[in-house]
Amino acid sequence: MNNITYKFINCESKEFKEVSELRFKILFKPYNKIHKYDYDELDYNSIHLVALDEGIVVAYSRMTNHNMNGKMTNIVVSEKYVGKGIGIEMLKRHKIKAKEFEFRCLYLNARLDTINFYKKAGFQCKGNIFSSEKSGLALQPMYFRIN
Repeated sequence: MNNITYKFINCESKEFKEVSELRFKILFKPYNKIHKYDYDELDYNSIHLVALDEGIVVAYSRMTNHNMNGKMTNIVVSEKYVGKGIGIEMLKRHKIKAKEFEFRCLYLNARLDTINFYKKAGFQCKGNIFSSEKSGLALQPMYFRIN
């Protein structure tokens, strides 16, 4: 696990098939709302970041330009790798990329059990908790201002 590498990819990259499987396994399968998940319309217009352990995708996040703000979605870390600093490192890399693109802020909808993680990464809560149409999960809107 000491050899984690990070790589920006696109949806045509060889790693993307693993990304699709990881997203489904962590974000949808446990909640029995969706029985298959492939691509969505944002995949083709987004910046994708993977964390690799010996070439295997162990974490993933996606950032999409939405009116000069970075919309963060499908942020996942494989269960075995949670708590190893991978998520924080990925957010750091997205913040750098967002600054390069001159985005004003990053924003996301956090599962309630991840709010403290995002707060540690500098995100702030904004707005009310709502229920996701895709997963049925309660989500908290959060944002990080890019300086």
